Amino acid sequence: MAKQDSGDKATSGTPAARARARAAEVRAEQERAAKKRRLVNQLLAVVLVIVAAGAITAAVIAGQRSANAPAETPPNLSAEGAVVQGNPDAETVLQVVEDFQCPACGQFEAVFGETLDQLGERDDLRIEYRGIAFLDRASSTEYSSRALNAAVCTLEDGEEVWKQMHASLFANQPSEGGAGLDDATLTELAVAAGADEDRVSDCIADRTYDKWVEQTTDATFDDGISSTPTVLLDGEKVELTTAEDLTKLIDEAVAGS
Repeated sequence: MAKQDSGDKATSGTPAARARARAAEVRAEQERAAKKRRLVNQLLAVVLVIVAAGAITAAVIAGQRSANAPAETPPNLSAEGAVVQGNPDAETVLQVVEDFQCPACGQFEAVFGETLDQLGERDDLRIEYRGIAFLDRASSTEYSSRALNAAVCTLEDGEEVWKQMHASLFANQPSEGGAGLDDATLTELAVAAGADEDRVSDCIADRTYDKWVEQTTDATFDDGISSTPTVLLDGEKVELTTAEDLTKLIDEAVAGS
């Protein structure tokens, strides 16, 4: 009869041996599971990075599109962004560049405003009012830009409404360094000038033409204008002292054209 081996076979069958073998299997399964989790987490991290990069890229593109988007332009303006009074086909052109926050512009309007209204009735003259806004620093609420926006918000209501609003903004010009007129007051002035209240109040509150205000200001300075008020007669800067000086210059320019 063969002798039974009581060595490794007997030992491997003991409870302790089986427990150790089972523990090794469990550890192996745990290591495989941990490795799988690490791989999944790494893949998830890569996906999140790609998604985040895509979101950032989309935001940058959207921002670029917004920055490059054309400004909403007020109606009834010349190609140069001016409000035209008088005969749009006249050869003699008087251009007035102004800022509603500019004290010197307010003084100019007080001295020459009535004469300009009379000259605007002539058939041999075109007057171009070119508003800009470079004095936002002179108020705490960007009043210069808000006032110009409010003025062009009335253009849809017609030339006479704009003229009245233009005069009212200078007649009620706030001092520099303060908050300027608030939106409610600007709306009241526009409505008193004849603008539609619902439409103009939204236009003023939303600052509908704010981007246009910025662009027309930059374009005006690019054209060589460096201060306000600036008066150009047929492209040449003129210095004025009295309303009579202005009328005389206009008559001479018309006669020479």
